[in-house]
Amino acid sequence: MQPKIFDSEGPALRDLARRGFVHDFNLTGPQQPDPSLDIRVNPALFHIREVYRFEGASNPADECVLYAIESDSGVKGVLINAYGSDDDARVSELVRLLHVPEAAAE
Repeated sequence: MQPKIFDSEGPALRDLARRGFVHDFNLTGPQQPDPSLDIRVNPALFHIREVYRFEGASNPADECVLYAIESDSGVKGVLINAYGSDDDARVSELVRLLHVPEAAAE
């Protein structure tokens, strides 16, 4: 199955939410309602299912990578990181620890 192509982050997030990717894996600490979903605690239990990269045609600040992630327990959500000089090194390192199935890596 070919991945969908989106012009911006908003439509991609809406499509992913429609398909059950509703959890915000960017939340950590006291904001995280369920500690078992804190992706930084045990990244081996989370898998990247889809990856979308957006380039800010008119605003470089809009450049980001959107990861659709699923936990071993079936919780689906998203993780977003800027890229280039604005990326969050902690998120980039975390992404390197996650399992990426071949289909998502293409």
